[in-house]
Amino acid sequence: MTLLEKYIHCMEIGDNVGLAELFDEYGVLHDSSLGKAKMDTMHLEGRMAIEMMFHHKFGFNGGPFKIRNVEYKGKDTVEYFIHYGRTVIPVTATLEQEDENGKIKYLRITPI
Repeated sequence: MTLLEKYIHCMEIGDNVGLAELFDEYGVLHDSSLGKAKMDTMHLEGRMAIEMMFHHKFGFNGGPFKIRNVEYKGKDTVEYFIHYGRTVIPVTATLEQEDENGKIKYLRITPI
């Protein structure tokens, strides 16, 4: 399973700990797609920040995010639809950097 396949799996089942473990200790998750749902861009730096944010996101969301129509565009890119409440946003997640241990150093999520 690739890093992006593991990332999608953790998002679909609401596993904030597993999600954070995919990232390097100082890894970055940058999500600008939230602007389409009238929310602020999410820029998280560090495994602990990622784990804490998704612990709250999954909690306030009532569970994992609904992700549909996942289409892998290669080892480093995946497109999918994510539901933020009643807002559905098509996004591209791109693995920009990976460390020598196979952890995510930088993951960028952008609206399509």
